[in-house]
Amino acid sequence: MIIEESKRLFERAQHSIPGGVNSPVRAFKSVGGTPIFISKAKGAYLYDVDGNKYIDFIASWGPMILGHAYDEVIEAIQEQAVFSTSYGAPTELEIKMAELIKSMVPNVDLIRMVSSGTEACMSAIRVARGYTGKNKIVKFEGCYHGHADSFLVKAGSGMATLNIQTVPGVTGGVANDTLTCAYNDLDALTQLVHLYKGEIAAIIIEPVVGNMGCIIPQQGFLEGIRKICDEQEIVFIFDEVMTGFRLSAGGAQETLKVDADLVTYGKVIGGGMPVGAFGGKRYIMESVAPLGNVYQAGTLSGNPLAMIAGYTTLSILKNNPGIYKELSDKTTYLKEGLNRVLTAANIPFVINQFGSMISVHFSDHPVNDFESAASANNELFKKYFHAMLNRGIYLPPSAFESWFLNNALTYEDLDKTILATEQALREIL
Repeated sequence: MIIEESKRLFERAQHSIPGGVNSPVRAFKSVGGTPIFISKAKGAYLYDVDGNKYIDFIASWGPMILGHAYDEVIEAIQEQAVFSTSYGAPTELEIKMAELIKSMVPNVDLIRMVSSGTEACMSAIRVARGYTGKNKIVKFEGCYHGHADSFLVKAGSGMATLNIQTVPGVTGGVANDTLTCAYNDLDALTQLVHLYKGEIAAIIIEPVVGNMGCIIPQQGFLEGIRKICDEQEIVFIFDEVMTGFRLSAGGAQETLKVDADLVTYGKVIGGGMPVGAFGGKRYIMESVAPLGNVYQAGTLSGNPLAMIAGYTTLSILKNNPGIYKELSDKTTYLKEGLNRVLTAANIPFVINQFGSMISVHFSDHPVNDFESAASANNELFKKYFHAMLNRGIYLPPSAFESWFLNNALTYEDLDKTILATEQALREIL
């Protein structure tokens, strides 16, 4: 595989952009080598600046659930763009978007649009603090809720990829108000809440984690948190930036049958445009200005191009619920194929899957929290990543990221991926 133009662009980028990238995991620092610069994408495929074609298992980290450059979404954006790209004033499209979300998601009475998942999570925490009058929050080790100061304590994903343990610029006071607990450890959470009784405003969680690989909640874990929050008057926040509208039309709340008090969204909600949202129970969301005193604002919130892309994508998903079964079936097919070739290779491995999210860990023990994900053979993953990339398979360039399938993937694409894994293992073992 020739990547000369990608190498040239990466060298050029480093003179103008920190590390040559606008989001750290793109730099390939965890896996080594030169990041691939993309020129276009269509359906299930990426095309780089050197003319190489890849089967895509990132889907822009989740949003491209229908596939890249989906015709209906592109046409809707083009039609909207001629009326201007931004107004800084209300539009009917924002109302239609909010009404559509409410019709799809259980337990969302009011919703506020923002411009990113980070902004959504940051805002939800502020609302929880304002509503409860308490300051501390609980997050789970390895869960990543964006790069707002409160969340950069024992975060997963990019920070784990770069082995960053503490972040300069995050003050001690902010860090002290962020309590952490191991994912899937309800006993530890119970003790933590008891220790800080009456001080905790919110517990925020990725209901199905995508930032330490795909990590699935154990039976009773989320239900136990719900009970604790009810007893202690703590706001329970689902970070559905990844899982929202991906696991099902109603997201993790519908799929797992656990109601959150507040929910945050991103990724799929924008159909690939920069969009986020936070919403939930009316009596909490009424704290948000201009109804209440918890201030949140954004010039580009409800941007018309972002709204039409998201509205079109969500409408397709709502009107075609069979897409979720198709995606889940394809992901199960991929899991079973990978399981066969990894078993034949006689190496320790774990494959975690939930719906259209999946991850491969080279581990001899279950991977159900950050510690177990970090203790897998991530050096082997690096070799696997590059062997697959050389065969035209684009995986997340980190062992701490979930793969996201898109519905443009064919079974032929999945067979090629399974065969590529077989060939890659022969090469690297």
